[in-house]
Amino acid sequence: MTTMTTAVDGEVARGVRAVLREKRLDDAEDDFRWRSEPDLSRYDAARPLSMDYEEFLALYREELLYPSQYRRSLGIEDETGKHIGNVMYYNIDAVHHETELGITIGEPDYWSKGYGTEASRLLIERLLRDLGFKRVYLKTLEWNQRARRSFAKAGFTECGRAYRSGNSFILMEIRREWLDLTEVEEAELATPVV
Repeated sequence: MTTMTTAVDGEVARGVRAVLREKRLDDAEDDFRWRSEPDLSRYDAARPLSMDYEEFLALYREELLYPSQYRRSLGIEDETGKHIGNVMYYNIDAVHHETELGITIGEPDYWSKGYGTEASRLLIERLLRDLGFKRVYLKTLEWNQRARRSFAKAGFTECGRAYRSGNSFILMEIRREWLDLTEVEEAELATPVV
């Protein structure tokens, strides 16, 4: 596996295989394709887009020019610089210092290969360490076992259930103190016993 070393324009975080970066206008074509795909929409418990590409592009351009203070979306690139998905945080609560995470790996060839776990982990670390959030949470469809395993590997634990529009969701969360605890445990494992 090749480790990425070249800086990516708009880079926010870098892992072994994935890079999180600012969204770009040239991401619109991929995002439109992914959001129009019925099978992918099913994983978000959403309907596929019904608008045409020109309408989508106009809205996309507007979001890039005037981003919401309650939502931020980042592109995910692989080792070669290919845009493979998006990760976002939204429902930002500045009072309680928490936010909701969402992720889409839009290219099926990248499913079950660790990209989603790494991208989630990169964003979690940025949110909890650098941006001062105390809690990151998410909802995933109960039947989506692959996503639940990926989120657990990224550090999330189940904390409840929710029901919306006929769908059953598992609620998961990670808190800053859990991340700190993991670092202490990893440091203790790395310290030789005398």
